[in-house]
Amino acid sequence: MAEEVKELEVKGEPLEKGGLLKEITPNRITLLRIFLLPLPCALLFLEGYLAKLFSLGLGSLLGFTDYVDGVLARKQRKITTFGAMLDPVADKIFVTVVYLTLVYLEYIPFLPVALLISRELLVANLRSWFPEETKVVNLARWKTGLQMVLAGLAIVLSILDRSYLKVLHYALWGLAFFSYFSAFPYFYRVKRAFRRTQTEPLLFAKSLLSLGFGLTLLFVFPYVERLFFIIQFALSLYFLRKGLARTSPLHAQEESLLIIGLLLGMAFEALLKGELFYSLLLVLAFSLYRDGVKSFKLVWEILRLK
Repeated sequence: MAEEVKELEVKGEPLEKGGLLKEITPNRITLLRIFLLPLPCALLFLEGYLAKLFSLGLGSLLGFTDYVDGVLARKQRKITTFGAMLDPVADKIFVTVVYLTLVYLEYIPFLPVALLISRELLVANLRSWFPEETKVVNLARWKTGLQMVLAGLAIVLSILDRSYLKVLHYALWGLAFFSYFSAFPYFYRVKRAFRRTQTEPLLFAKSLLSLGFGLTLLFVFPYVERLFFIIQFALSLYFLRKGLARTSPLHAQEESLLIIGLLLGMAFEALLKGELFYSLLLVLAFSLYRDGVKSFKLVWEILRLK
């Protein structure tokens, strides 16, 4: 793994040693956006106007770092392969966690959000196989920006009058369809790349199984009640591991047939008890091991070398 990390391409010259700017790197700002994300979401559960305002302010600040890290990377001449990978991953995690929180609090409906996140899961899976063909396009950047704005509007309207949130539902459906439109360039490039490259069938089939696992977690979200955060956490780790394709393709593409057992366990518990509890705890343990521990270890090695 360390050998893979050392091969990362860094464009430009490093900064001089010492100074505060050396510590404030674009990649660290992006990681900060991910790690602080639970705070504005947690504030929404307090339901008070002041808590919502703080949530809106902190969420807007974290969203603004999506612009800051890019500017800083160009200014410091630290445009790296890892940074190019991490930024869209942070955006996907941001949208997934925030929107599912808004769904849980009944600010917005689930179905258009499910369409939005399904698109992100599909693109993340394709990016793990074809990272060069799925580099972020300008249309996708606009999509991410609109997603952040719409989430902020949902909080603003909940402060003014929650009845106004119904107006936002139509915009959310439009955004869901626009998100798929923004992915067309990826689909077209992947289709061409798939024809000219040799992909091992078994590995690719397992990849589709993993995608099905992520989609299953997403669509059971309305039924998990108090354990909703497990779904958010597991999907976030999924995006992180899939995003590491440029730095560690084998890690991003390797899959486990244990997924079948987990899916069967979820189905069995749902039929037997009418709810999900123990199978979700198994999902949490599985995601931490497969997607979390290995991914965080790789990220740490990358940041340490930087």
